[in-house]
Amino acid sequence: MSLIYKNNGPIDPTIPPDLSRLKGKSVIITGGSSGLGAAYVDSFLSHSAYVTNADIQSRTLPPSLEEKHQSNYQYLKCDVRSWSDQLTVFKAAMTNSPGRNVDIVVANAGITGKDPIWTMDESEDPEEPDLRIIDICLRGVLYTTKLSLHYFTKCTTSDKCLILKSSLAGYLDLPGATSYQCAKYAVRGLMCNLRNSGFCRVNVIAPWFIATPIMSEQVIEILGKNLKDKNSDWAEVEDSAKAVIRVAADETINGRTIAIVPRLERKEGYMDMGFDDYPAGSDQERWQTMILGLTHRTLPQEVQSRNKEVEE
Repeated sequence: MSLIYKNNGPIDPTIPPDLSRLKGKSVIITGGSSGLGAAYVDSFLSHSAYVTNADIQSRTLPPSLEEKHQSNYQYLKCDVRSWSDQLTVFKAAMTNSPGRNVDIVVANAGITGKDPIWTMDESEDPEEPDLRIIDICLRGVLYTTKLSLHYFTKCTTSDKCLILKSSLAGYLDLPGATSYQCAKYAVRGLMCNLRNSGFCRVNVIAPWFIATPIMSEQVIEILGKNLKDKNSDWAEVEDSAKAVIRVAADETINGRTIAIVPRLERKEGYMDMGFDDYPAGSDQERWQTMILGLTHRTLPQEVQSRNKEVEE
């Protein structure tokens, strides 16, 4: 199976995956104690995977899962901004796996909130912005990615899968959420960068608005009304979990972004975004093909620049 990206067109969400492929797989999920992450944890456990939940807060499994799958589950306290925390998580996942593997990683941890860039200061000298959103939603994802690539090389199974959680804010303008949108665009760029590397399958999950504990009750109330007024609706947590499981189980899916959308848009609740490739014969496609054939980035670091301090 080639892990180099080839544009085979959008996925068909109506095709059921072979979920038996997930049995015994070693899965790491960051931010798996609430919201979407908790749904991902539960879905993988229900299909007999070994799941390591890396989150700042702990979580007790639902009774139905605890009774049947407690031995397959472990929680490790982890701040994704901490390299040492994440390294500990990956080592623990290897130890917990019967095959001593890390097979699937879901880089899910993220936050949102009042944007420090968009917010105007009334003082004469603006305060240094708090970039916690960037640190968690981007730096944390980069740490997870670096560790995934390292431990995938130690994996004895053929299929290695990295799933990056972005957002439709990685595609659609979202004024007022500068830091969040920058991070989510960057995650999309990370997927496009890695899909031609051959290290692993890499895909993005990009949810529409989903009501989760990351939002305050007031935000859920106001945003829910706004969506209804525009003849739209929330996307569903269940559909996001369904999409993640589909990507993890289907070895043919690589280099795609799966949008999680309201069911009134697509009855399956998810669809291929189809927005990370250029039309055949376009200038952009020609440039992309040209860039993929360049080799200067493979040179040793010391000869890539005349001056280490010179920036591009």
